[in-house]
Amino acid sequence: MTKLDFTEFDFSAGFEMLENGFLSNQADQIPFVQQCHEFNMKYMGTHAWTFYSDPEVFVYGAFKTAHDLEFDTPDLCWDAYNIEAEAIGCDIAKFDDLTPAIDNTTPLVTCEKDLARLKPLDINAGRIPFAMDVSHLFKDVTGVEPSLVYCAPFTLASHVMTFETLVLQMQDNPAYVHKVMTYLTDEVLAPYINEFCRRFPDVAIVPGSDAVASLPFISLEMLEEFALHYIERLRSLTDNKTIVDNWWGDSFVEDKEKFWEFKLRANPLYLKVQDPDLYRVGAQKAKDYAVARDLPVMFGVSNNLLMSGSGEEIEKRIHEYLEIAESGGKNLLYLCNFSSETPVENVRASVAAIQKFRRGERPWAGQHTSGTRQAVDYEKFGRKKESADTELTLVKKSNLSEPQENLLDDLFDHVVDGEDAEAIALVEKALAEGIALNTILDDALIAAMEEVGGMFSDGSIFVPEMLLSARAMKGGLEILRPLLTKSKVEPKGLIMLATVQGDVHDIGKNLVGMMLEGAGYKVVDLGVNNAPDVILEKARELKPDVIGLSALLTTTMPQMAKVIIAFKEADEPYPIIVGGAPLTQDFADHIGADGYGVDAPGAVKLVHQLVTTGGNWKQVASA
Repeated sequence: MTKLDFTEFDFSAGFEMLENGFLSNQADQIPFVQQCHEFNMKYMGTHAWTFYSDPEVFVYGAFKTAHDLEFDTPDLCWDAYNIEAEAIGCDIAKFDDLTPAIDNTTPLVTCEKDLARLKPLDINAGRIPFAMDVSHLFKDVTGVEPSLVYCAPFTLASHVMTFETLVLQMQDNPAYVHKVMTYLTDEVLAPYINEFCRRFPDVAIVPGSDAVASLPFISLEMLEEFALHYIERLRSLTDNKTIVDNWWGDSFVEDKEKFWEFKLRANPLYLKVQDPDLYRVGAQKAKDYAVARDLPVMFGVSNNLLMSGSGEEIEKRIHEYLEIAESGGKNLLYLCNFSSETPVENVRASVAAIQKFRRGERPWAGQHTSGTRQAVDYEKFGRKKESADTELTLVKKSNLSEPQENLLDDLFDHVVDGEDAEAIALVEKALAEGIALNTILDDALIAAMEEVGGMFSDGSIFVPEMLLSARAMKGGLEILRPLLTKSKVEPKGLIMLATVQGDVHDIGKNLVGMMLEGAGYKVVDLGVNNAPDVILEKARELKPDVIGLSALLTTTMPQMAKVIIAFKEADEPYPIIVGGAPLTQDFADHIGADGYGVDAPGAVKLVHQLVTTGGNWKQVASA
């Protein structure tokens, strides 16, 4: 380990403000905290794996960044979603300048035999010693009790199984999923947290992260059975010290108070709501709910705004949240998050906005826009949502008898309902009845997925229902595929998908791929962690009509720009569209993408527009 000088750092005033101003109401000002470990790494110019494996380098980077940029307190959070999964045997991808990530392209658990082979957590495995050493050093320097940020059971299960498999098994074999969740809760997380609390007996709160259990990744019913139940179980195993506070999706449900009740079961200490949900739902509504229950409230400011917003936009949002939070006390502002790609000037602008408010300089007083029609109608931040119309032109049924039409209607319904066995059986029956291949494909399978896409866009279903419908569609398509090939029925186009370098997440990409297949396109999926030169080489080989790039991490978003630059420099004019949870239309415009898919149905619509309206681009390019 390196030997670094920590004597220049003193955050005692900030920690005092945090203690007095959040869980109690004794501070003159509202404290703020920030998630910024990726930013710290970039700011310090440290090699990524060194930063995330050397405790002194990590803690010094957090302290130095906080000191230089005038944060109230340093951020002690590391890559919290990786530690436990790595310790029990999941592969981890390491990068020179990116946060490490769990690589579950070969999942740790694929069946009950895999689960039976797993042993209880070894407290010295992986980077668990790193987390413990970071915590000890933090306390030695500050005198403040550290905070162990752990990966909550549901998100941890998505790492060891993959998200898609987890969701489908929740439907097909819930007993098996409950066994996985019980193992992770009882034999991995509880021993880890209890060992931490043994070493730091005065710790009162151990916060967990559970982003994958957010809406619309899963439904409220799934959240209660498979996420909340195991958080409550973990709390009972850890003397009620553990909490989880970072579910998002508040704006996806009509009954927001029910969702907030779930949040308070996972974290009885305070209510946390963050952008973009907070902006859409309204900070005042969240504040009123918390005050009525005599609870503190934490308001989270959007990472997209912090990364891409102007100084004035950042100041307006921060001042609005601080003004609403101020009344009644017990408040905390959460800047979520500063990534490695957040400009230093935007970080300084955020801190300056807070300091300006604390001095009483409040030029935006009373100008609240969160929770208004303006906020609800805006996607992520700063740009109005497009219509969710995802309908494509369908081939009308023709020359079908009434029983044949009824059969296709039943097939349509079974695909929409995600009933794959029934859908496969009806495809086979339709073929036996002599119904044309294109009619089965267009009037039942494709039509059903368009219906599903519309339902997702209007919020009536969530990702799990889409996955089940896509599986049912794929089951029917597998029956038709060899017959379509034999009869030389051409797909609507060839689409190449890839998750960019440094990112090993594939939830959204896989869903887009399945929906594109359901819409009649041939899809080639390059998988995850693809370098720009690999994507370029495969494009030259396959000559796709459209290339779709995916990223789930703010740190890997710049890799999309590198891909687009590589194609432009090589004079390869393939249309490239981008998508992923942290992206915005503004980002897509900035990097020169040919389109942005806000969700899977939107990506299908965008591909269809590019193929049908720009289908001659190859001929134009070669002319």
